[in-house]
Amino acid sequence: MIKRRVEEWTIERLDRERDQISFPEYQREKLLWTVERKALLIDSILRDFDIPKLYFNRLKDRTIEVIDGQQRLWSVWGFMDDDYAYKIDEKARLFSGLGPTQKERIRNYKFQVTVFDAADDDYLRELFVRLQWGLLLNTGEKLHAATGKMKQFVFGRFSLHQFVTHLGIPERRYARQTLCAQICINCFTREKLNEFTRTRYDDLLHFFGEYEHPQGKDLETFEKATKKLIRVADKLWKIFGAEAKALRSRSYILSIYLFFDELISQEGDLAPKGEKEFAEFVFKLLRRLREESRLGLDRRNRELYSFDTMLSSAPGEKYQIARRHEKLIEYYSYYKKTGKIKGDS
Repeated sequence: MIKRRVEEWTIERLDRERDQISFPEYQREKLLWTVERKALLIDSILRDFDIPKLYFNRLKDRTIEVIDGQQRLWSVWGFMDDDYAYKIDEKARLFSGLGPTQKERIRNYKFQVTVFDAADDDYLRELFVRLQWGLLLNTGEKLHAATGKMKQFVFGRFSLHQFVTHLGIPERRYARQTLCAQICINCFTREKLNEFTRTRYDDLLHFFGEYEHPQGKDLETFEKATKKLIRVADKLWKIFGAEAKALRSRSYILSIYLFFDELISQEGDLAPKGEKEFAEFVFKLLRRLREESRLGLDRRNRELYSFDTMLSSAPGEKYQIARRHEKLIEYYSYYKKTGKIKGDS
């Protein structure tokens, strides 16, 4: 049975013991909140509003590991360090500029803290995910709490590949890692079942669990498939280079990756002329999609309107990924023959 107790910690104590407090690697980035949201927390403290409790795990060496509450802690510490200001009477004030009464009110504010005694890592990761169900934690942040070889590959080698890091998608909140997980689950599923699969959080978590500690044939599959994933990313980096920054839609990138994977699996490596043609197709299709989108109700290309819907409506569903794939095969074949995007006059 896991031992736990509820304590009250003043902000003064949280500040005093700051050096003894650490954050596990599955936590979100520490500077996620906006200044406005941080200031709202300070306002709640000064007005003595109730704030959700913190969750700590006290390790055997008596140091503290934060399970939940990182954003609140960094917001409080940042204010006490004069990193940002809080408006009082229409005037922005740093902590050092507050009066003695207000400083004392902040220092003496009490957080409720649930403290566990040396709970094991699996329990804490599961608790962390469950605590977030009521908050706006996204798929990547939930997956970051997973463990095992697949999680390490996705959040390590694959997401750090030059092709991935140069894509025009955000670095924050594990957006790139989520995309990598979506690519991986579909590449593995196509290799095993010759079909695509859905990419919701539950699907990705189950996939991570399948390859948490692969052995035997599963390990052979893992090693073979991950090598191929890197090899395909190498080729895409060679083709796109720094121009990959123009690719910002995760559903578009997912489909382009899966299409290119199939293309070279069937036809072999593209010749330099073929590489150039493929890159031109990808960027021309992307440019035409954006142009048509800006036209709104005046769109002229019905093909692109349909494809854009596939990208934006239920983009992670199995049927939608399959439909986009078939369209890309059709569009690329047409482009190679005509030099045009299908549907353009």
